[in-house]
Amino acid sequence: MDNRSDLLDEQLLNDVGNIARVTSTDGKVASYIPELSRMSAELFSLSCQPVGAKMIEIGDVGQFFTMQSLSKIISLAFAIEKFGRENVFRHAGMEASADSFNSLMRIEMTSSKPSNPFMNAGAIAVCSLICKAYKSEALDRVTDFLRLLTGEYNGFDEKVFLSEKNSADRNRALAYFMKSMGLLHGDVEEILDLYFTLCSLRCTSGTLARTAAVIASGGRSAASGEKVIEKETVCTLLGLMSTCGLYNESGEFAVRVGLPGKSGVSGGIMAVVPGRMGIGVFSPALDAKGNSVAGIRALELLSEKLDLRGIGI
Repeated sequence: MDNRSDLLDEQLLNDVGNIARVTSTDGKVASYIPELSRMSAELFSLSCQPVGAKMIEIGDVGQFFTMQSLSKIISLAFAIEKFGRENVFRHAGMEASADSFNSLMRIEMTSSKPSNPFMNAGAIAVCSLICKAYKSEALDRVTDFLRLLTGEYNGFDEKVFLSEKNSADRNRALAYFMKSMGLLHGDVEEILDLYFTLCSLRCTSGTLARTAAVIASGGRSAASGEKVIEKETVCTLLGLMSTCGLYNESGEFAVRVGLPGKSGVSGGIMAVVPGRMGIGVFSPALDAKGNSVAGIRALELLSEKLDLRGIGI
């Protein structure tokens, strides 16, 4: 495999961005959370954080958006660090799913725990663990952890939080169904408030690149260089990102891009090149499975031009 990492520069990212942006017209901005629909489909940013080097980024790099399901990386990493992998996976599985991200069908059919922590049901189960341990301090503990990983905390978008909470019939049904099966512990509304707040955390494509770079470097913060997560956590995140990170589009992403990744319905995707870099891309127009059209195209082009496909999978 050729090592073309030295080709990474602003011109390459501009070339990739110019091609990828065009595909955004093939998608639609998420509307099932009403506040998300206000985001312009024309926005695009791409950030690359090489391990031990300066970030390179292009496009609307100062544009904040909400993490949505990208926050599941943060809550899962936090839970594994604090409670241990074995304990966390008593409450959620490690299996990929062909179901949509907000499906409750698999739990109902099998009467068992959620397939994985990146499904909404699995992420809610992880939030239940955190709430049970830290109660009113749960949110502060997770955001402190985010600050440790990335060197930044940009608050959360209250309008998105309220919009998400007020349109959360599906997630609320999931949570109460799991509560009835003994899969959640504590007050359901408190657990959901933590989940919705984490989904509403503000970030940029640079935030995603720095987070992915922590995983790429084996657990060291791109901001401080300090070891912030253990090898067990890194390996778990890489495995789940490779198999479950883009929900029921994960297999196609693995073929087209060939990198561990995680997406969110706000249009963000992070990807990890183990040992080399973290990548964050943002473009709000989504395909039918809830993933950024231009984001996937940009990552596919980067993977091809830098010969990244298959690293770490």
